[in-house]
Order: sequence, then C-alpha cells, then structure tokens
Amino acid sequence: MNLPNKLTFIRIISTAIMAAVLLLDGPVFAWLSLVLFAVASLTDFADGYIARKHGLVTNLGKFMDPLADKILNYSVMVLLIPEG
Repeated sequence: MNLPNKLTFIRIISTAIMAAVLLLDGPVFAWLSLVLFAVASLTDFADGYIARKHGLVTNLGKFMDPLADKILNYSVMVLLIPEG
C-alpha cells in the first residue's frame, strides 16, 4: 500500500475519531473536532498531490479517495444537524 492510499485510510479513521469528539459536549471538543476536520481535509489534498506527482495512482485510490471524502463530509453534516 502506497502513501496516498495510507493517507486516505487515515482520513477515514480520523473521521471516526472526529465524530466521536464532536458528540462530546463543550467548546473544547468542538474546537478539537474542527482541527481534526481540517487535518483530515488537508490529507485529501496531500494524497492527491502525492499520487499525481509521483505516479502512485491506483485503482484502490481511485475508489477509496472519493469515498473517504463523502464519509468525512456527510458525517460532519449529519452530526451538525442537532446544532441547528
């Protein structure tokens, strides 16, 4: 498994951690989840950049990268519904 694919899987795992932190009550947890979301979003840029620059584009990456993006964004949207 190459680095871009590892970053994609790290994004999926960090999404679960971010969702768990977002469910906790308090402003510290809200800010922490924001930081986790930002870091996860940066890995999206990084894995695409690295894959294209070094010719590491794989079929697994072509499938998992958009899926990881959707998991990240939709989970945040669903978890923020109760916040109004």
